[in-house]
Amino acid sequence: MSAGIDIKKSRVIIHCKEDGIMTSSPCYRQERASVFVERRREIALVSCCVVLLVTGLAGAAREIRIIVDNEVIAVAAAPALRVGDVLKQAGVELQDGDKVTPQISERVRGRGVITVTRAVPVELTVDGSKVGLRSTGPMVKHVLAESGILLRPEDKVSPGMEAGLTPGMNIKVTRVTSEVVVRQVRIPYRTEERPDSGMDRGESKVIKQGIEGLREEEVRVTYEDGRVVNETVLSSRVLREAVSRVVRVGTRNPIRTLLTSRGTFRYREVKTMTATAYEPGPTSCGKWADGYTAIGLKAVPGIAAVDPKVIPLRTKLYVEGYGPAIAGDVGGAIKGNRIDLLFETVEEALRYGRRKVKVYILEP
Repeated sequence: MSAGIDIKKSRVIIHCKEDGIMTSSPCYRQERASVFVERRREIALVSCCVVLLVTGLAGAAREIRIIVDNEVIAVAAAPALRVGDVLKQAGVELQDGDKVTPQISERVRGRGVITVTRAVPVELTVDGSKVGLRSTGPMVKHVLAESGILLRPEDKVSPGMEAGLTPGMNIKVTRVTSEVVVRQVRIPYRTEERPDSGMDRGESKVIKQGIEGLREEEVRVTYEDGRVVNETVLSSRVLREAVSRVVRVGTRNPIRTLLTSRGTFRYREVKTMTATAYEPGPTSCGKWADGYTAIGLKAVPGIAAVDPKVIPLRTKLYVEGYGPAIAGDVGGAIKGNRIDLLFETVEEALRYGRRKVKVYILEP
């Protein structure tokens, strides 16, 4: 007898062949159903083993390297942990501005390296405000970009954009602007001085008033943070010329008073001169001893011989240690800053000798 199995409507039909005749009748064989149950159990068991194997591999701890400012820290951590948890497990504390790669919210998974870049504290001065911040940089330009600072081509940055960050660095942004303005500028007048010997020194008199001129200029004005730092004249033209002020200036010595035992004298000038003495006779005057001076005055005490280029003839004088005199004579040896005083006798002249004296030029 041979048998075949058909599955139809969850019913097992047994086909029997006996003596060449095929017969069939509905029947449920317990042993046939158990075959299918056993196979299902085997499939389920294999699936559980695969799941357990995968889960075990996923949860196994592995070595993670943490790089903090070029220092390497090795820790064992499960790939399922987040980066932040691994840093906490390793005792790595983060500060404001620190940069972590990968991000702290990501899971470790297959990564073997976590990088922590420490932020550097710096000060940023811009637009009149100073703020403290922390940045990983690494250069000044990165700090400005992180802070959203927009620069114009003329703006200045100190230190330079490519400078590396250092703790405590002060980064200053100077705003540079410029404008072209047209303005009118006063041209100051000059003062012209004209000497006047008829006026005392220290005295002056305006004989013509000065008038300021006027010039129009086109100027480029440059500002740094709103403060003018440079002005460049692009063009200019004179609208009105300046007129000079003319002043007379006194050159004459002012009148002063000399009080002596012989009276009060008014003078404008005093000279220190070398004084000698002579008498009207032939001992001093030789063949010209006629009793009169070069300008026809009687040759008596009170006459002084002078150089007319230094003291004009007929000028009234007061000679220290001699008394009042008049410039009324000349002499061949009396040149420059010298004066020769007339005495009555040779003995008096010799006794006077040579000495330095003050000679007061008296007012008429």
